[in-house]
Amino acid sequence: MAASLAANLADEDWLWEALGLGVEIRGGEPADELDELALRRLVGLALRRNPRRAHLLVSRVLGKHLPVPPEVALDAGARLAALVRALPEPGRWAGPGPAAAPVPIVIGYCETATALGHAVADGLPNSHYLHTTRRQVPGSTPLLEFVESHSHATHHWLMPQDPDVLAQPGRLLLVDDELSTGRTALGTIRILHAFAPRTDYAVAALVDARPPAARAAFAALAAELGVRIDVVSLVAATVAVPVDVTERATRIRGSVGTAAAPEPAPGPAVDGSAHGAAGADAAGSAATGGAAAGDAGSVDPADTAGVADPADPAGAVTRVTVPWPAGLPDGARHGWSQHTRERLTAELPAVADEVLAGIGAARGGDPSAGGDILVLGTEELMYVPMRLAQCLVERTERRIFYQSTTRSPVHPLDVDGYAIRSALTFPAPDDPSRVSHVYNVAPGRYEDIVVVVDAALDGRGPVPGAPAVDGLVVALGACAPVTVVTIPSHVPPRPAPAAGGHPAEGAV
Repeated sequence: MAASLAANLADEDWLWEALGLGVEIRGGEPADELDELALRRLVGLALRRNPRRAHLLVSRVLGKHLPVPPEVALDAGARLAALVRALPEPGRWAGPGPAAAPVPIVIGYCETATALGHAVADGLPNSHYLHTTRRQVPGSTPLLEFVESHSHATHHWLMPQDPDVLAQPGRLLLVDDELSTGRTALGTIRILHAFAPRTDYAVAALVDARPPAARAAFAALAAELGVRIDVVSLVAATVAVPVDVTERATRIRGSVGTAAAPEPAPGPAVDGSAHGAAGADAAGSAATGGAAAGDAGSVDPADTAGVADPADPAGAVTRVTVPWPAGLPDGARHGWSQHTRERLTAELPAVADEVLAGIGAARGGDPSAGGDILVLGTEELMYVPMRLAQCLVERTERRIFYQSTTRSPVHPLDVDGYAIRSALTFPAPDDPSRVSHVYNVAPGRYEDIVVVVDAALDGRGPVPGAPAVDGLVVALGACAPVTVVTIPSHVPPRPAPAAGGHPAEGAV
């Protein structure tokens, strides 16, 4: 089989037809919005290591599995926001006015669409953004739980600092990278409607690949609840999957190239190769010290900027603590308001300057000159790294790319035309009992890698019992010099009792 595939390597689309998975994808309705060729430029195909789902449509604009220029990912969100703004006004909302929002609440799905949801919300004035999470946050109780049946990690939680944001009248928007069956979105709408009914819902996705039966299910739920449900996407597609796709994927994984190693056992071992060869060991380190509610890990940046890690004798790892203001969240796990948006925009230039200074100190030269830089987010922490990458674009002539680590287990195959060419696997920084991955990062590809983590992940941050990011850093260090940027972890303050014994609530 490998020999027959080799003859097709000159064709960028060889995988779809020649691999033998039998997945057919073509442009859907509306047919004039994006043709089949453009659709294939938007997504690639890869094989999952997931018994629930054999294939993965890999986005070329999302910045999750594949590195992208940050402006590409931001533009995708802006285009989705424009489609949402073009929808009819919701049946019931706060009405026109400078602070009114026809789309007051936007919810993105972790972990893949956390930054995409941010970017969409950025284009919807006065909207409040919240993403689901799979991280357990000490002191925070999930308000709602969703189940994603086909996923490798099925449970999502919503942990808004202010639950009242979910009750604001207007259109509630769900954001995901792809709609396949649509079951997750439908289940979410049903749960949210039971919690706080409204008249209008919408779903925004890069690719809408729902089959006709799934589209009918959306209409049926809208009729059942007596609401309007709109769906917008950059492209509609039709995906046909054979009934034996899982068996086909198993055969292909065993016959093409080097078979991927089994899912690594939890622990400090790091797989730093494309196909599962043994990598270096990374010793985890637990943090010590106290942590208060608010922002864990705030440190004077003058004390640590551009300091080589003493645990790394080769000096290939530099740790930078950036000027991060108190109270500015690291993401939208607990909520993200218009005010937060504006604060981040104002603060990011100083953060980018500090990162470049750290790179320059480590290199002993001009950080604005040199080869490509990868800015790498960590699982749900995607938006701040994406925005940081865009700030770096504005400050250097070097090419800047952005992507994130992921829980998603995908089979790498080092063949032209395949979406996932290489994989690094390491203990997940927030939970070493499982593994995390980063794809298409290989030795020689980047001159510098900037990893952005929150203090709860960084074993050197003042969070008791927090795991270290050493496994990730060691894996990346085999590819390029690494700069670790740690920002404080936002922990919502515990609400103080208000008059009458009810907890006081505040919005981020």
